[in-house]
Amino acid sequence: MLLLHSFTVSPAPWLGGTSVAFNRGMQLTTSKSLLALPFALHLLGCVEVDGPPVESEIRTTSPCPAGTPKRKAVPADMLNAFPTCCNAAAVLIPDFLIPADFRAQLAPGPDATLCVPNEFATNADYTPKQCTSVFGLKGACLSPCLPDVQNAAIKLPRADCPGDQLCAPCVDPTTKQETGACDFGLMACDPPQQIDDCKPFPPEPSILSNYPACCDAGPAHCAPAEYVEADQRKDLNMCSGGKSYCVPDDILMRGGKYQPPTCKSVGGREGRCLSVCVKSIAEQKSTLPVSSCKPHERCAPCYDPRTGMGTGACTVGPCDKPKEAANAFEKCGNGADGSGALCVPNDLVPAVDRCYFDNIGCFQNTATCSEPGTLCVPQKIIDAGPTFEPKVCTASMSGFLALFMTIFSNPFTAFTKMSEYSDARCISKCMKDVRENPSASLLGSGSCDADEICVPCYDPMKLSEGKVPTGACNRPPCP
Repeated sequence: MLLLHSFTVSPAPWLGGTSVAFNRGMQLTTSKSLLALPFALHLLGCVEVDGPPVESEIRTTSPCPAGTPKRKAVPADMLNAFPTCCNAAAVLIPDFLIPADFRAQLAPGPDATLCVPNEFATNADYTPKQCTSVFGLKGACLSPCLPDVQNAAIKLPRADCPGDQLCAPCVDPTTKQETGACDFGLMACDPPQQIDDCKPFPPEPSILSNYPACCDAGPAHCAPAEYVEADQRKDLNMCSGGKSYCVPDDILMRGGKYQPPTCKSVGGREGRCLSVCVKSIAEQKSTLPVSSCKPHERCAPCYDPRTGMGTGACTVGPCDKPKEAANAFEKCGNGADGSGALCVPNDLVPAVDRCYFDNIGCFQNTATCSEPGTLCVPQKIIDAGPTFEPKVCTASMSGFLALFMTIFSNPFTAFTKMSEYSDARCISKCMKDVRENPSASLLGSGSCDADEICVPCYDPMKLSEGKVPTGACNRPPCP
């Protein structure tokens, strides 16, 4: 039947529910950070050879101004007595020499030892080199001998760090909490970096190497389920194994802070370029225009053109919102307010169905669609899209009794033939063929809705020609 595609409002916004699927820019982290960095990498002067315990000294003594070590550094000859670890970049030191609250940050060694990076073991006031970390954030060069640095969920960049050190961010980009990576030496004197909530992150392609690719239609990778907010999962395809979701690369490699480009959507309405790897976009791929988007994207409108309600497409980006006012489709239905049908751009109606519509509409007082290039299409067809099938009904042929009696003089034969024409479908009164057919007034609504009539599958007016299809049950494509 008719193949006008749907905008899938369920029940209000076009990308799902009253809380839209892309509510907060698809922020992929809530309870768990994409960066599995510790919130307390406080290893400053971590080897304790004398003086009061670290709990009472380091935590109460400000490093600013720096210059005086908070405790004596471990003598070189003592360090030489300890075996090395982490490819000789660290030494194994008995855990009782290390303050208790630092031990969890170090890799365990044999015989109750912990693997302490050389720079921390030899310098009580060690200040890491400052660097630029993931998403362009300020960071500190730290040894990969620290498990939380080595095992960060996002691969940390080398940046311009010395040796094999990696650049850990000062602030977790997803929680905006300090990681502790920049609490060493003179770096602890700097104020915490402030993350602009409204500024998108630059892409971090290295994130993608952590996850398998997915989605044949566009670039995307499988992100663990715990990184995807629960209300966003419904709009993403689950990856094999059931523990991850297929997230478009543009979003994933920006940690969720991605600003989709602006584009012109349905009927020139404002929209945003979204990947066809998103389920609701894939379902409407053939209806939504590519516009100025990439080939694997479609331009999703900011507002549902049927209702004027927000779709969520234009709130994906951080602090993003529509610039233009809602511009809903004009009503052209048969209700007093024009309900039941909408004026839609004719390019949304497949060419094989276009000849069955016009722009006249079916208001009670009859009015045409005022916007050029639009066709009046029943709401039910718009909502169902390519899945639309008219409801089955039983046609009341009483209005054609005189016709059948003229052809079949025997009443019994006339009634028998009439029953053969009772198979019918509920068709909107806004359809051109129904509105322009004078015989339609002889048909009732039966079990159909008030804005429909029950149209028989075969035309009783062409009874003398045999069973001639009306198109209600099997509509042929337009020429």
